[in-house]
Amino acid sequence: MKVTAYIMAKNEESTIQACVRNLAWCDDVVVADTGSTDKTKEKALEAGARVVNIPFQGFGKTRNEIIRTIEADWIVCFDADEICTEALSKELSAAIASGKYAAIKAPRQNFLLGKKIKHSGWYPDYRHPVAFSKKHAIYDDKNVHEGLIVDGPLGYLNEPFLHYSFKDLKSYFVKSQKYAEIGANELAKKNKKITMGSALLHGSGRFLKHYFLKLGLLDGWAGLIISLTSSYGTFCKYARAYEIQNNMSTEPKKNN
Repeated sequence: MKVTAYIMAKNEESTIQACVRNLAWCDDVVVADTGSTDKTKEKALEAGARVVNIPFQGFGKTRNEIIRTIEADWIVCFDADEICTEALSKELSAAIASGKYAAIKAPRQNFLLGKKIKHSGWYPDYRHPVAFSKKHAIYDDKNVHEGLIVDGPLGYLNEPFLHYSFKDLKSYFVKSQKYAEIGANELAKKNKKITMGSALLHGSGRFLKHYFLKLGLLDGWAGLIISLTSSYGTFCKYARAYEIQNNMSTEPKKNN
């Protein structure tokens, strides 16, 4: 049974080598570069990965294009800012070898302000599976927050992987706004009327969810920042979708 890991990356020169080296237990590690302008590809090769160039077409479509280039029975998936720990690699290898599952999830341990986030809806954080049988899974076509469609039983592991997505608050805020813009374009395409009232409602609801229901208040200042940023990002997504849906651009119009 061949197990291949892939990492989708763009301008991740500071993290790519640690990610690749912690996947050395796999038979092959592929770094799918989506347009880096730094030394991501060179550093990936130095760490022992195989590099392929894949144009970015949205997260779901790009991931499907990546797995089409991979010949393996099982595919392991981590991002460049994620670390598969030794404990997780052992648990994951055993789960794959058991033959019980079509796909496997593991909890993601996130960090902010230099500390582990234990609540706030960030832990346990199960994103799409970290490993899956190539014959029994495919990603949906969502441009952001893509999911994996699995035909078969799904396994859940205990050991977490480490997620170092935000080196500082600036990168967190920038990424939040980037996702809000992508989400707004997706939302505007739906046959659903968006109002500024719904933007306010969803934004407020997101704060209440993260800070109170998901116990963000127990994560101190980090929990408050997560709740406020999530609230603002959600409000921006709906407000921007409202603007797009109603064609309210303020750009000057050309004279005919």
